Amino acid sequence: MRALPRVLLLTVLVLLAPGCRKIADTFFVVNAETEEICENVRNIEFPAAGPDTTALVRTFEFPLGQIGADLPEGRLETEFRLKLFELNVSGGDADLSGLEYAKVSLKRPGAQEVIRTLLEFQQPSQAFSPTRLTLRGVEAASVAELAREDRLELVFEVRGTLPAQAWTADLLACAGLRAEVHYFELIF
Repeated sequence: MRALPRVLLLTVLVLLAPGCRKIADTFFVVNAETEEICENVRNIEFPAAGPDTTALVRTFEFPLGQIGADLPEGRLETEFRLKLFELNVSGGDADLSGLEYAKVSLKRPGAQEVIRTLLEFQQPSQAFSPTRLTLRGVEAASVAELAREDRLELVFEVRGTLPAQAWTADLLACAGLRAEVHYFELIF
């Protein structure tokens, strides 16, 4: 029995050694990934733009499900990839071709400050379709502070010539999330 504490102590010392730490860290990792989470919202109402209005900002909730809630405590690394953000005019006589700039950013639910811009597109006037705005992305954003949330918020912002009458649109947003937890530090 006296040998067991010595063996455990030697094992811990070996695992904490600089070269072995990386080996130990690879054995104490949990990976979780969703290739595609999509949110489809229908009949979103947008007000008519006044003569001096050149910008529109709208916030949408994006559900992440339980992926973060099921992860153990530990050092968390994440990748959130917004693959598609598409807005289709579904009602009203709206013309989106006068838009010059579109941006989708990420923020914590209920917070005021934006954490990171995910998609951004800027073109001269008449670059967008009259009835559809589509933004695609491949770059991943590290959002460790949001990975344990069950939802986050996407902030949609456009500038340019906005529709002068009220209109409705359907939104389709698709993203992938990968999370990796290194929990070796919590064991010892």
